[in-house]
Amino acid sequence: MSGVDPAATIAEHAARVGASDPLLPVPAEFRAGTRLSVDGGEAVTWFQHLPEGLAARSWEPARSHHLDVRLAGADRAATLGVLLDRWLDLIRDTVTPGDSDSAAVVEMPSRDTEAVSALVHRGFVPCSVVAVRKAGRGGQAGDPGVRIRAATADDLAVATELNLTVVRFDAAFGKITPRDSTEEVLRNQLVFLLSQPEPLVWLAERAGRVVGLVHIQLPPVSNWAGRYVAAPAVGYLGCLGVVESERGGGIGAALTAHAHAVIDAAGVPVTLLHHALANPYSTPFWYSAGYRPLWTTWLRRPTLPTPRVAPPGKRVAPSGN
Repeated sequence: MSGVDPAATIAEHAARVGASDPLLPVPAEFRAGTRLSVDGGEAVTWFQHLPEGLAARSWEPARSHHLDVRLAGADRAATLGVLLDRWLDLIRDTVTPGDSDSAAVVEMPSRDTEAVSALVHRGFVPCSVVAVRKAGRGGQAGDPGVRIRAATADDLAVATELNLTVVRFDAAFGKITPRDSTEEVLRNQLVFLLSQPEPLVWLAERAGRVVGLVHIQLPPVSNWAGRYVAAPAVGYLGCLGVVESERGGGIGAALTAHAHAVIDAAGVPVTLLHHALANPYSTPFWYSAGYRPLWTTWLRRPTLPTPRVAPPGKRVAPSGN
């Protein structure tokens, strides 16, 4: 190492990402973990094991290794590559190769793109996005013939099933992990939202049949999402789902427009949501509705691949990090 000051690296990183995207918050202090330092790069790694029964297991791998990075200097891809290699070497002996319920996770500002080739070259994929919408931005009004109404406790079963359908579909893209407990987790979340003094869950009806669902969070319920964005308050759009036979007919747009009107009327300056980046329906839909990427989660799942077994008399090339 050339003796570069870690504090200078962190300060340069903060200034650079802040200039690239004014909606990014000032980077938080590193959390507790193992510190990695190289010229132009600082990182902390930590391990997260989600016990059985914990609600978060529906949204994350059970075992995940995380790397939080700060990058400075001219060749940030090379710097990130060194940090990734050190990290993967560090955790190698703690990981079961081929464990599909484990992942290596790196969250990056979406517009901080120069270094992401280092992730691509090590088998990471951009899995999910935290997207942001400023108040007043919106897309199509949607089908004017669909009826939007506030959900009640009597709608709990149909609302849970619609939410569960969204989760099952998104599971194919790698981050969400439906489990035996997921239906109960979703039901409990909806019970909580339906108990709030203001409506936060709405259903779309066509000819008296429920065909779609949207639910949101407003402050203070949504305060947990404030860490993602430089804003005094944030709304969160938790789920949008439309029954398969009705998709593409403007129901999702109508539900979204209604949710946005409620959030904007509450005086909340930005709305956030998570979506699976590879989902061919949600990605174009959300960006046509006024959102853009703010944070991208890069995932390698499993953390280490299953070793390849060579046929008798044959050699198998190494499968990578």
